[in-house]
Amino acid sequence: MLEVENISAGYGNGDVIENLSFIAIKKEIYVLLGANGAGKTTTFRAITGILPLSSGRVVVDGIDLWVEPENAKRKMGYLPEGERVYPDLTVYKNLRFFAKIYDVEEERINELLKEFRLEKYKNTKAGYLSRGFRKRLALARALLHNPDILVLDEPFSNLDIPTALSLRDKIFEMLKEGKIILFSTHILSELQNFEGVKCRVAIMKEGKLVLEERLENLLSKVSSIEVVFKVDKKIRAKELLEKFGYNVNVENTGISVMVSRYNDEVPAIMKILLTQGINVYEVKPKETPIEKIFTGILEK
Repeated sequence: MLEVENISAGYGNGDVIENLSFIAIKKEIYVLLGANGAGKTTTFRAITGILPLSSGRVVVDGIDLWVEPENAKRKMGYLPEGERVYPDLTVYKNLRFFAKIYDVEEERINELLKEFRLEKYKNTKAGYLSRGFRKRLALARALLHNPDILVLDEPFSNLDIPTALSLRDKIFEMLKEGKIILFSTHILSELQNFEGVKCRVAIMKEGKLVLEERLENLLSKVSSIEVVFKVDKKIRAKELLEKFGYNVNVENTGISVMVSRYNDEVPAIMKILLTQGINVYEVKPKETPIEKIFTGILEK
């Protein structure tokens, strides 16, 4: 368990984050969601021991981070924003450097090279890798000592689709292993991919947590949202759904439908259309539920 108790921290000209408190538990994702400059990176630097606290404390599985920093940090892996690797060192030497710090055996390095498909780049300087492969290397480095807690700062930023999918699968895998996963993002749509797992979202604004809620509960708070269904029989789909009381409009690529309970109604509409022989090729909200909540909070 990771316990963050009333922490404040900054960089010399006052605190950037103030009195933050939250708890992250095993087999759960804890997400910090906020605009750039909201304090997400500062929070992660503080809870991983990189940035000193002005007040409060961080407890990692019962160990106070600032009382026993070495023992606490060994339980955590941190992926900074961007691809923070040593560009002039080879892939292998990047991992070997940190392996020595954590007293990790050669076998573990080879295991991670294989797991992240970095074997053929073993002797390539990290600076010559694509952005996606640099991200893989940085994540492999964060996992070298098999930490119980993984802290990922904006992990999905600037990733190509294959790497993003691979990272998402890795997060799911680590959850099943019982690890605690924290990540920050400003990519609102990315959260839609974590509806099927235990996930809590904390929204940050100006260095403070303004809302903390389970992802499924957040989505259920949306009163209405317009969803576009790309279908092959637009007029038939419109007539059919209107019989069920839906407000439907025909668009270039399909139909748009106003729903009040996104998680319940979208599957129900899909079932209605498909059972009546109407093919559905894509379903996409015009504005995602998370965006609607997030925008509403930031405007307050």
